[in-house]
Amino acid sequence: MFNQEDFAVFDDLTLAGRLAKVRSVIDPKFEALAPAIIETMGQTKPVYGHVAKHLRRFKNPPMNTWIAFSGNPRGYKMAPHIMLGFWDDRLFIWLAVLAEAKERQRLTPVLAGMLPQFTTLGATYEISQNHMAKPAADLTLRNLEKQLEHYQTVKQADFLVGRQWFKNDPIFDDPDQLRATLLQTFAELAPFYETLNL
Repeated sequence: MFNQEDFAVFDDLTLAGRLAKVRSVIDPKFEALAPAIIETMGQTKPVYGHVAKHLRRFKNPPMNTWIAFSGNPRGYKMAPHIMLGFWDDRLFIWLAVLAEAKERQRLTPVLAGMLPQFTTLGATYEISQNHMAKPAADLTLRNLEKQLEHYQTVKQADFLVGRQWFKNDPIFDDPDQLRATLLQTFAELAPFYETLNL
């Protein structure tokens, strides 16, 4: 299970060094947890885990890394998915509809209808409009409405709902609690994932 030492992979400032550490330290943990996540999501359609490969990086080391779960065995960016990943200072789970989503026009009204349901997730959840940036906002109906408007009008915008745990969180000292919390988060986001992928 993940622990505070995993964040140390981002201390390596070289591309080769950081990628090697991501692949040897974090990726095996993603792959080990993936079957339990897929089972927890409880989908009637197949779900596949996609570990980030960072193949297009030739100079700068990756700022973050993740595994994404989607219904497409070949990729995830084009469809709504759930991603679990690391920045140098936090672990995150996002239900993500990215700028690259193929059916953006279909998905926007679906998201609009889901906004009140998102607010039932609770105070530990947040929203974000960029999966490659750290800033997030409180999950409120007003913030959701503004985020959806931004997603509708800005071509490069994402729509994200999820949770984050900073590396100094005591949860990283209790592997069983962390595992249970991560799986609970996937279970809570799974109905929204399913609705978006109908």
